[in-house]
Amino acid sequence: MTDAPALSARIEAAFSRIAATRMAGVPVMNPALSVAMRGLHRHGGHWVGVLVTPWFMNLLLLPVAEEGPWRVGAKTALALPSGHYEGIWGHEDELGGYWSCSLFSPMFDFADQETAVATADAALAEIMAVPEPDAGDDGMATIWAGSPAAPPPAKVEPPPPLSRRALFRLGEGAGP
Repeated sequence: MTDAPALSARIEAAFSRIAATRMAGVPVMNPALSVAMRGLHRHGGHWVGVLVTPWFMNLLLLPVAEEGPWRVGAKTALALPSGHYEGIWGHEDELGGYWSCSLFSPMFDFADQETAVATADAALAEIMAVPEPDAGDDGMATIWAGSPAAPPPAKVEPPPPLSRRALFRLGEGAGP
């Protein structure tokens, strides 16, 4: 069984190697930033957290148990407390398969690591928060979040009973 600190360290090590090798010299790299895995925790069958790198900030979902087989680049809807997000399947030999959802890319809007990490923490808190119901909500917010609300049951009232006179006039007005 993996724990969050050990898995966070593996993720950071894998993406630090990517930064030093595959991404070295690529112009989308922000030299003020480094790799940091933030807020990794279990949610359902996944480890969920936000990964900050010099080239992107992504929401990551790593399966607790083997998941797939998935083709790298495959897409799915990820159901999280705040709604549904489009995830893309990726794979790194050191980590195995994972779902990612881009939050920021490239990372030039971040002047320093502290700002990027604070943004990652705030984004994860919002993603994992259950939205508060709006008193004036007509149900559309729930539908847009991907969870359609059940319509309220229709109130059906029986028609008033017909009087004897009304009963005999039912056929009136119906012409040939």
